[in-house]
Amino acid sequence: MCHVSARDPTFYHLLLRIDQDYAEQTRAQRCRCGGVLHSARYPRKPRGISYEARCHCEFRYSFCCADCRRRTTPFSVRFLGRRVYTAAIMIVVSATRASAGTAAAMRQLDALGVPPSTIARWRHWWTTGFVGTPLWALGRAAFVPPVETAQVPASLLERFATTQPAEPLPCLLRWLSPLTSGSAVSTLREGR
Repeated sequence: MCHVSARDPTFYHLLLRIDQDYAEQTRAQRCRCGGVLHSARYPRKPRGISYEARCHCEFRYSFCCADCRRRTTPFSVRFLGRRVYTAAIMIVVSATRASAGTAAAMRQLDALGVPPSTIARWRHWWTTGFVGTPLWALGRAAFVPPVETAQVPASLLERFATTQPAEPLPCLLRWLSPLTSGSAVSTLREGR
């Protein structure tokens, strides 16, 4: 199911709507200095998604304060940092490789054209970088029994599939969204 949705245009339309909600919430909160936030979104050219889905991933929401000019970037479920692949592609490819998926699943992933070196980098980030984040340090306590760290993100996706069987990938993307905004990471570190 996740392999299909990670390339489906309607799936990316759903993610765009979630990002729009995050952007509206961020804009309504105003800047830290109290200034009004103006749109300063920037273009993205993500790889690995279908041509039809690209229109839903052409930009990343961001804002610039009218007073202090500070940039504020809201959470995102479409993008995980500055990576050129969408967050969904990164999760599905990494999860399938980590869990040694079926031959059919591997063929589907090969069709995405993600180089093996990129997949290796992602696997390294999941098992070292991600597990060192404040989000993981605080969030993993919510999973009982504990999620197997060596199999992340496959183990996370499996856990969300048991609790949210209809939409495990969007739910996992929402859970990971604090990683996509620098201001959110500092909030997590402070324990707010």
